[in-house]
Amino acid sequence: MATSTNSPVAAAAVTVPAPRGGRLISAVSARFAGAAAIVAGGLSLVTGVLQIVFPQDETPEIDPRTRIILLMFTVSLWALAVLFLGLARYARSSWGAFVAAAGTVLLTTGTVTSAVNGVDLAFFPIVAMAANALWLVGAIGLTATLARARRVSLWLVLPLPFIQLTLVFFSQMGGGVLSGAFLIILGAVLVTGRIQSRVAARLRKG
Repeated sequence: MATSTNSPVAAAAVTVPAPRGGRLISAVSARFAGAAAIVAGGLSLVTGVLQIVFPQDETPEIDPRTRIILLMFTVSLWALAVLFLGLARYARSSWGAFVAAAGTVLLTTGTVTSAVNGVDLAFFPIVAMAANALWLVGAIGLTATLARARRVSLWLVLPLPFIQLTLVFFSQMGGGVLSGAFLIILGAVLVTGRIQSRVAARLRKG
């Protein structure tokens, strides 16, 4: 006997919505995205504390401690790219995730070269400006499409654009502590499957 797609049995069989954005989006599972968020959050917490305890001076030369912070920031940016792609499966559109991920990855070209050379190279301001613009626009777009899809709680969606604000513009004030705490919570929700459970519950009601 055929089973209606609106029946509770059929709805319960579907735990997550269809991946959006092709193979790249489908390759980033909820647990993978959650693990990436926890990594980014943990590193952000550490760098935030370091920048509170050891404020950076205004000299152009980058000291060894700052190089370590830059390398940790680089890894967190890559992890954020994975997180954005993982969240796209719960959104109505994937363009915001791809743009935000492109921005964070592009920014790592500047952080890595600065860490290696001990000073910001001449192209860094241009790269940083373009990367931050992509990151911000993408994060806002991802937030909007996630909010419209209503598959993820708003309290986990609305802070996404502010991650950049705390990590980049308020970094010297230890902004990484705030972003780190949020990212760890978001990662835990993804890893434990709570978002998938929420999606399944919405499908059963629908």
